[in-house]
Parts: sequence; structure tokens; C-alpha cells
Amino acid sequence: MSARLNEANINKAANILKTGGVVVFPTDTVYGIGCRWDFPKSVERIHEIKGTPKTQAFPALVSSVKQAQKIAQITPIARQLMAKFWPGGLTVILSFRYSISKIGLRMPDSDLVQKLIKEAGAPIIGTSANLHGKPVVKTSKELDRQLIKKVDYVLEGECDGGVESTVVDTTVDPFKVVRQGAVNLS
Repeated sequence: MSARLNEANINKAANILKTGGVVVFPTDTVYGIGCRWDFPKSVERIHEIKGTPKTQAFPALVSSVKQAQKIAQITPIARQLMAKFWPGGLTVILSFRYSISKIGLRMPDSDLVQKLIKEAGAPIIGTSANLHGKPVVKTSKELDRQLIKKVDYVLEGECDGGVESTVVDTTVDPFKVVRQGAVNLS
């Protein structure tokens, strides 16, 4: 089901996320597909929908640095980058607080996405809403119809930036730019 951006539809999308559903939504960078990050079956479903290898980790979207601190170990350089570029198009790879693995976190500069995160009650997966290997999209009209058929809800709208987030790994010193995108660090 597809719906225009309004309060009722945003609330519906958040309720779908709360119950383990998968939602497609516009962000400040490109169109995203997401679920609550703490629902493994829903995360697995996104891998299946996109055709992404199970080994590929998805970033999580947070509503605050405080929320990020609850799930990741924030290094001093990560804290500096977050202070300068959050909210915005920077995904920071950090050490996961509960295991030896890593997690990518981003705080979007989008009232819509912030509301979805807060109302869902947890960070949400925020990967691009495209089939694996296909170009990213920035409008609901560009969304792949096969992808749309497999999700629970689509919020229609426009993306402000149209460029994927820059990804930096702050678990290494010096930090490493993994993907150049919306934020220029040079």
C-alpha cells in the first residue's frame, strides 16, 4: 500500500514498524527501506526483498547521539564527526556495544524519519530502497514495482539530497572513508 505524507499515514507507517513490518520512506538522502533494527526476521526480510547478500550489514537510523550511545561504542573521532555532521548524510561505523561486530549509524536530517524512529520506539534500519546492484532512487515514482509489492507500506514523497550518505569507519585510526556520498570530509 502506498500513501502520501500526512500525519495519519506517518503514524500508520510507525505502527507497522512497531509490529515488525517493512516500510519504504523518503529520507534526507535517498529513498529508504526499513524496519526496527531489533527485529531480526524483519531485517532478514529486507535482505530478501532487496536481494542483498546476508553478509552485507545494513545501517541503522537513530534519532539522537544518546540513542546511538546505547548501542555502539562512540570513539572520540566519531563524537567529533557526529557533532559536525549530524543530523545529516554521514553514516558512522562503530563497534557494536553488545558484540565484537560493527554497526553503521546515521542520524537523518529529516523530520519524517525522526518521527518514524521515535514512534517505532527504536532505531530503524535505513538502507536504500532499491534492488541490490540497481541505482538508488529519490522519488516514489522511481521505486521498483517488484520491491513495492514485497513491502508492507510505502510513504510517498521527495528526498532532499538525492545522494547516498558518506560512510566512515571510525573503528580504525585514522578513520577511513568507505563510501563518498552526501558529506565531503576533505
